[in-house]
Amino acid sequence: MTEIEPCDWSEMTPDMLLAHMAGLAILQKKIAKALDGAKRQYLRTHDADSPKENAVFAGLDAATVLVKADGAGSYKVDDPLAYADFLSHYGLDCEGQPAVITVNYPTPNAMGERFLERLIREHGGEIPDGVKYQPGRSGGVTVTLGRGIAEHAFDANELSRLAIEAAV
Repeated sequence: MTEIEPCDWSEMTPDMLLAHMAGLAILQKKIAKALDGAKRQYLRTHDADSPKENAVFAGLDAATVLVKADGAGSYKVDDPLAYADFLSHYGLDCEGQPAVITVNYPTPNAMGERFLERLIREHGGEIPDGVKYQPGRSGGVTVTLGRGIAEHAFDANELSRLAIEAAV
């Protein structure tokens, strides 16, 4: 077997680096689609009661395959204020206790970014109880494939070479 050198990203020209990122994104989509298809086929003959199986790849015990059962669903309150309105409207109680309590609650404007920034600035930078600073999202690199590009019939040798270079 031919020895393949690991990919040195720092040695690539900007255009080569961009091409590699696009190619790897294409491969990622194709591989995800293929893996999803293989999993669907596996589910035709296996279920959560099936024992886990070892998968051998290239002579190595490479993976364990296990079918997980669906989780049990449950009800969760996703809008406490709307739920409180419902309970109040119907006068419901909860195990002999009132199902609704009255609490102090800030108005939407008082929870808005502009008001909070001004309040904190006017109070010497002190952050009030119940308020926390949430840093912005970290920047990064996003590779978005053009429409239909992942389904394009690329040269398999070129994609294979790219995958091998990146994986070594």
